[in-house]
Amino acid sequence: MENMLKSIRQEDIQDIFECLSQAVGEDRQEASEHLGLRTRVSEPFLNWDLIYRNLMNKFDEGNLKYSVTKRGMWTVLLLYDENSKLLFSFMRASRFKDIKNRKSASRPQYVQALINLNAELQAPEKQIRLFADEPKFTQTELERTLDELCANFDGSIDTKNSRHVMVVFSNKYGSIDSLKAYLLDRDLDIVCEQDWLDTAKPIMSSIPETVQPVEKEIVPTLKPKALNRIREKELVAIKEQEAQKNA
Repeated sequence: MENMLKSIRQEDIQDIFECLSQAVGEDRQEASEHLGLRTRVSEPFLNWDLIYRNLMNKFDEGNLKYSVTKRGMWTVLLLYDENSKLLFSFMRASRFKDIKNRKSASRPQYVQALINLNAELQAPEKQIRLFADEPKFTQTELERTLDELCANFDGSIDTKNSRHVMVVFSNKYGSIDSLKAYLLDRDLDIVCEQDWLDTAKPIMSSIPETVQPVEKEIVPTLKPKALNRIREKELVAIKEQEAQKNA
């Protein structure tokens, strides 16, 4: 099967990479300093607010459309490419691993609704499962959930002919250290994938480095007695040199 992710524009990959990098890096640092935070309890949630803000600002008039929907205590942001008919969602790598290891019935409804777009696809390599998972939601419920997730797009979305792409990332020490796009089947097995860090260009920091001032060399100040001793030693040395010449 041809890798359908090849239809994603490189400029969109670069824009997404920059939005995420900026959010977990400089934006996170500036927010912490501005708020005077002394603990990091809210860091994961603050990172998501910064990521979503950056994506919304970037694609407000960009190649991709966005939709933001509230799901209980969580907020889901989706991007949609009208040309390739790919619908993108975002998830941290640790969260993706957790959901992937669950039984189908215990996976979030919104994830199953998105994955349902790929119902006709099947991964070339399937995980071995001891027991078949019983579906928790009906097809009608999943379609209704998908409509709710896409309700805030500017214009209609062709969900009947679209595919879902999950963008999975992780960050460490203020930078993105993993960024992959997955086309998954309904079991969350990988149909095809792209490593976006292989193609994304690094971004330069917009915060100038703080230049440390050069410390002036401290010249010790000698007291008058010390100066007189030095002069006396110099005179003695001159007299000895003259005596040696006359000898």
